[in-house]
Amino acid sequence: MTPAPAGTPSDPPLGLYLHVPYCTVRCSYCDFFLVPARGRGFEEYCGALAAEIGATSDTLRARSVDTLHLGGGTPSLLPAPLLGTLLDAARRVFRFAPEAEIGLEANPEDLEAARLAALCEQGIRRLTIGVQSLDDRSLKMLRRPHTARQALRSIELARKTPFRSLGADLILGLPGQDRAPTLAQIDTLLDLGVDHLSLYLLELHPRTRLGRETELGRLRPMGDDEAAGLYEEAADRLEARGFEHYEISNFARRGHRSRHNVKYWSDQEYLGFGPSAHSYAGGRRWMNRADLSAYLAGRGLDPGVIEDPQPRAGRGSEALCAGLRMLEGVDLEALRARYGRVIPEVGAPVLTELGDLGLVTIAGPRLILTRRGRLISNEVFLRLLERQDGEVSDSGAGDAVPGSRALS
Repeated sequence: MTPAPAGTPSDPPLGLYLHVPYCTVRCSYCDFFLVPARGRGFEEYCGALAAEIGATSDTLRARSVDTLHLGGGTPSLLPAPLLGTLLDAARRVFRFAPEAEIGLEANPEDLEAARLAALCEQGIRRLTIGVQSLDDRSLKMLRRPHTARQALRSIELARKTPFRSLGADLILGLPGQDRAPTLAQIDTLLDLGVDHLSLYLLELHPRTRLGRETELGRLRPMGDDEAAGLYEEAADRLEARGFEHYEISNFARRGHRSRHNVKYWSDQEYLGFGPSAHSYAGGRRWMNRADLSAYLAGRGLDPGVIEDPQPRAGRGSEALCAGLRMLEGVDLEALRARYGRVIPEVGAPVLTELGDLGLVTIAGPRLILTRRGRLISNEVFLRLLERQDGEVSDSGAGDAVPGSRALS
């Protein structure tokens, strides 16, 4: 990996992301980089991933780490001892904070009691279970490799283990999804004691099976207005149960925010390892090539680094849009000091206009989306990034706000 500019131990802690690209099946909505799992090759891949971690430059080794997230793909496919080798590889290279958040994404079918205990023994303290739905018909349509019963059982078992935070993911806006049963699913998950819930509005990608089925008219997703109403009801229900709506798609009991994901939204630095993983440190952004065969051929030591050519202004626009996803919004003065004129001033006419429309509020230097602003966040972001001549700046705003959907 190309070394980043020199860092010091006094720099803010880094987050680490370890990508596991294997899945048993590609879900019908998934547009991520992954490969089918065949039950073989895990050892080779983990060896390459550990080697890439071990090749981290000396300047980045000087940084401490306070979050590590295993994502994918399906990291829970890896045997616990292999997950342990990856964590050990990271611990040999980086200085971990005493209360570092170490998290894992998992599928329900992988989480029997013995497996959960083994994950805890390896140091996993935050578990996020990809439930997506508690309706078997929807799960079949999504090509999820589990049933609603398995999802509920995995949460019940996980709640009995020492995980510090237990989270679940659900998708809203699915074809055929009804309001009352969906809200009841949320109640069920809360009653089971989850600490964190992510509610993602369905995104349709043309390269996915669900996208093609929709394009052909075989399936019809929920209408935008109906999806917006469902999202608002779900948010109200979660907040009434004591959950903090801390990011557009994410709700947490107090003290259970995803500290790792907050790094992405708040312009903090992180390193990604594995094919397709992204990194941001020392003023640089880069990604590894999304090519597992090439990654394995190079044994993790030649990940095919691709530098982000985006100018500083574009990065500032990304930081603005990502930060506005958070409950606290963004500090305009701090962002403007970092990125310059691409960040609007507190008194900018566009902010007055958005405020008059009830989409944003300004509290001192902080710009914050209202509830309505969150519902049509992409439209707000585009308005913020328009140039005075009416053209939209080349900001990469769409990439900066995954999971958001305009719901006017």
